[in-house]
Formats: sequence, C-alpha cells, structure tokens
Amino acid sequence: MNQKVKNIHWFPGHMKKAINKIEESLKMVDFVIEVLDSRAPLSTQNEYIEKVIKQKPTLYVLTKKDLSIEEEANKWITYFEKEGKKAIAINLKDQASLNTIFKKIVEFCREKDEKYAKKGIKNISTRAMIIGIPNVGKSTLINYLAKKSVTKVENKPGLTKNVRWVKIDKLEVMDTPGILEPQLEDKTKAMNLALIGGIKQEILPKEELLEASLNYLLANHKEELFKRYNIEENIQKHSEILAKIAKRRGFLLKDGELDLLKAQDILLNEFRNGIICKYTLERVN
Repeated sequence: MNQKVKNIHWFPGHMKKAINKIEESLKMVDFVIEVLDSRAPLSTQNEYIEKVIKQKPTLYVLTKKDLSIEEEANKWITYFEKEGKKAIAINLKDQASLNTIFKKIVEFCREKDEKYAKKGIKNISTRAMIIGIPNVGKSTLINYLAKKSVTKVENKPGLTKNVRWVKIDKLEVMDTPGILEPQLEDKTKAMNLALIGGIKQEILPKEELLEASLNYLLANHKEELFKRYNIEENIQKHSEILAKIAKRRGFLLKDGELDLLKAQDILLNEFRNGIICKYTLERVN
C-alpha cells in the first residue's frame, strides 16, 4: 500500500487557472499530446487531467529517454499501447529521435485531413493540446516542433505560467503550464517526482530523498554508484557512502571535518541528472 504524504501542497494559482482553461479549450482540440518522463511514467501522470482528457485521442510522449533504461522505456510504450493509446519515447537532445514524433503527429492529422478532403475542404488546420506536469520537457518539445525558440526552457519546475497557442505549419498547438495534482498524497509518487525534478526537492525532507536514492542505487546500480565516486570498499551504510564521496571530492568544512551536506547535494543532483547512471524508477510489472 502506498504511504500518504502529509501537508504536501504545491499548487500555484496559475495551475488552477490553467486547469480551468484546459477544460474550456478541450472541445477545440483534435487530440492531446501528454508529455511524461520515461523514468517515472505513472508518477508523471496527473490523475485529474487523465480523467478530463480520457475522451480525446492521446499521444503519450515519454521524454528523457537518454536518462532512462532503454529496455524499460520500450516496455512502457507497449504498456500504453495495450491501454489503447499511442506512445513514443524520445530523447529531446537527439535530432533523429525527435524526428520520429512528426510521424506520430502526422497520423493524428491525417484522419482530420481525409475527413475534410471528402467534403472538398483542403489545408485544414489540426489543433493539439500539449499537457504535462512541470519539468517533463513540454517547452523543449514545442520549440523543436516550431523549429525556433518560442518558449523559455530551464531545468526547473513551474516555469511556464500561461496557456497560449503556438502555430506550427498546419498544426496549432496549445501550450499549457505544468500542472500537478492539488495535493500529493501518494508518498512514492511524491518521492519519484522530487528525485527526477518534477517538483521542488525542498517539498520533501532531503534526508528522505537521500535515503530513497541510495536505496535504489544500491539495489539496482551499485557498481555504477561506486565507480562514479571511486568507492572501493563494499559498504552499505548511507553515512559511510556520503563520507567517501566527501573525502574523494575534497568537501571539507572550515574545521577540517567532512562536509556531508555538500556530498548529499552532489549525489542528489548527479542522480537526478543521470550522471551516476541511467535509471528507471517505475517498471512495468
């Protein structure tokens, strides 16, 4: 059973306005592009939004494929396709990977084009809505589709504030802010989001984030962890691992003691950014 997180609220005013706008605008779009993080696809779904868009054709775009385990990303594609959705995993930094998304979008556009062509109407525009939680890569994806920088991109959650339309050839895309559920009650989900940068890490105690990341790494990527920080001994205690990292990196306080807090920050940052290893927090059963 999932543990519940007490008092975790991260629902800025712009998110509430965005939800209202999405509900109003959904009837105007032909399909929805939902952007998920391939390292935690289920945790990066917004259950409320899922209910709102369930009647619309949906393309799931699993981003950050370069940071996840490829085999697991492919399993998630199969999982969503069995659910009756189209899905694709992409690396937002790789041109060849990004090109494949056009093929999927064309499939959605073709149905509307053919429908109107039978009526003698040509050059009809197709409208899509791009949704997702903060920091999954929506802005990067839109900039790629538009072939220019139309939205600001930064590796932190909560950057896009407003709903707006972006014209991309015959496709009109509705860009929306990253939207979280009003209250995160599922502790596992909240932890996953914090570890991958979907929510601000300050929302959860850093000690719990450290414990979760090291437990995962020791269970699944111990060799990569030890190699990254040049740890030769077969140790399991988190405190000893932090001490080794601080010692190897030369993190010292003024009195010469090891700076374990700095070691902790480095580990969490390098884990989040895939520097220690590629990882997938959620796997298909």
